[in-house]
Amino acid sequence: MNKIDDEREVTAMDASETTRGRRRVSENREFRAMYVVCFVLFLMAATVSRLLPLRWRPWPPTDRHSRSIIGDARAATSAFLPFAMMG
Repeated sequence: MNKIDDEREVTAMDASETTRGRRRVSENREFRAMYVVCFVLFLMAATVSRLLPLRWRPWPPTDRHSRSIIGDARAATSAFLPFAMMG
């Protein structure tokens, strides 16, 4: 191989890594946007759940009632979002 071929190969590898980096940044933004949307939805659901009378709350009772509303929303989002990202 000559010097020109080596330079072309290095340039092609750099372009590939740049494209991969852009894709990763795009995926991170997409994940964060979905996380924020899901978190807001689950935060509203957790708030409504706390306002319901005790007998209307989901059964059986678990240790989740010892968490804050934000903790409930964060746990629900963290449990749901990986399944939303599949596919």
